[in-house]
Amino acid sequence: MISEIKNKITQSNSFIDEAFDVKKTSGYQLIIQIGTDGVLLAVNDKLNNKYIAFEKYAFQNIYSFKVIPDLLDQLIKDSKLIPHKYKSVTCVIVNNLSTLIPNPLFENDKKELYLSFNTSLEEGDLVITDELKSLDAKNIFALPFALKSKLESLYNKVSYHHFSSALIESLLTQNKNQTSKKLYVHIQASHFEVVLIEGKNLLFYNTFNHHSAEDFIYYLLFAAEQLQLNPENMEVVLLGEIEKNSTLYTIAQKYIRNLKWGERKTDVDYSYQLQTLPKHFYFTLFNNYLH
Repeated sequence: MISEIKNKITQSNSFIDEAFDVKKTSGYQLIIQIGTDGVLLAVNDKLNNKYIAFEKYAFQNIYSFKVIPDLLDQLIKDSKLIPHKYKSVTCVIVNNLSTLIPNPLFENDKKELYLSFNTSLEEGDLVITDELKSLDAKNIFALPFALKSKLESLYNKVSYHHFSSALIESLLTQNKNQTSKKLYVHIQASHFEVVLIEGKNLLFYNTFNHHSAEDFIYYLLFAAEQLQLNPENMEVVLLGEIEKNSTLYTIAQKYIRNLKWGERKTDVDYSYQLQTLPKHFYFTLFNNYLH
């Protein structure tokens, strides 16, 4: 069983600055972004507001959160970042079990009902809410109880957020002084998000699964058509894990004239190793809640 679990995990990136001190982790924040594609870890030195460590682990053939606690047991042995005590720990959940509700319509005792309109909850899922201040809305999402139990056996206090909360909040903040429409495409290994922003307004948000470049461009162009956007003149900003030499970027260039690259937070420092990463990578990890 242990070897089977280990074979499902691959470490693909690790950057640990010499400033990272295991004796000072009580002053750091750990951010863990967890989904069925894998785990991202980042450490922020709160005193200097600087990211000083990063690890990425990819999962193979994982389709349910049920096995992720077992995978975390293995990561505790492999990771140089997990087995420490931190000032704060933020867990970012990556799944498609979320829905947005405007604050005037939100009633806390109905949050499970709201989420059930859009998705089917699994047994043991907890329903959590994020406050989206820029949108005056709640982001309601499912948190697997087994994952929560595992993390809280490791750390005294963990705050939980949905990855789309950081995505939406960050884009609304970036565009608050803009008036034109912008279509953002946030790409991860097995899915991507389409976000249409007009100034301070969120016009559209949805998640699409993709298994090939053809899937990707089909759903992207379909969303653009539904939103009455013309690929010849619409501005599309790419975020997330997409390389300039990837098949996804190549096929996007064929159909979309105006492609641009987005950037993660600029009001926080990054160690020199992290500065070598493309600025559009790991957008929801580095743009997350720094409580």
